[in-house]
Amino acid sequence: MTNKKIKTLLWLSGGLTALICIVMNFVLIPIIEKHTEGLRCFDMNSFGYTFDQANRFLSLVGEQGRNVYLHIQLPLDFFYPVAYTAFFMLALRALRGKNTPMFALPAALAVCDCTENVCSIIMLKKMETTPALAGFASTITVLKSALMTATFILLAVLLILWIVKRKRK
Repeated sequence: MTNKKIKTLLWLSGGLTALICIVMNFVLIPIIEKHTEGLRCFDMNSFGYTFDQANRFLSLVGEQGRNVYLHIQLPLDFFYPVAYTAFFMLALRALRGKNTPMFALPAALAVCDCTENVCSIIMLKKMETTPALAGFASTITVLKSALMTATFILLAVLLILWIVKRKRK
C-alpha cells in the first residue's frame, strides 16, 4: 500500500472514528443515562461496576433508554471498533513504516469492545443480570479501558519519536 493510500485511509478512518465517538458520547449516551440517577452505561465504566450497579442501571434506564441503548447505541458501537482499529493500525503503520506486532494491541482492544457489547446486549434483553455475567462484563470493560489507554500511550510515544527523528534530519 502506498503512503498516499495510507494517509487517505488514516484520515477517513480517523474522521469516522471521531464522528461515531461524538454521536455516541454527546447524543446517544445522554439519552440513555437520562433516567439512571447518575449511573453510567455499562461500557462507560472504565473502572468496572458491580452486580448491584448493573441491576440498578437496568431497573432505572427505562424503556426509551433501553431501546436507544439496545437498538441504536450498541449497533453503532460494533462499527466503532472497526473504525478505530483501522485508524490505530494505519497510524502504527505510518509511524513505524511497516506492519508491526504492535497491531495486536488495537486488535485485542476491538475484541474486548465487541465482547463487552455482546454482554450488554444480553443484560439489556433480559433486563437483569447474574453475578457471573456482570463480573465478566465488568472485567472486559476494565480490560478494554486499559487497552485503549495503552494504545493511546503507544501512539503518543511513537508520534514523539517520529517528530524527534524528523527534526534531526
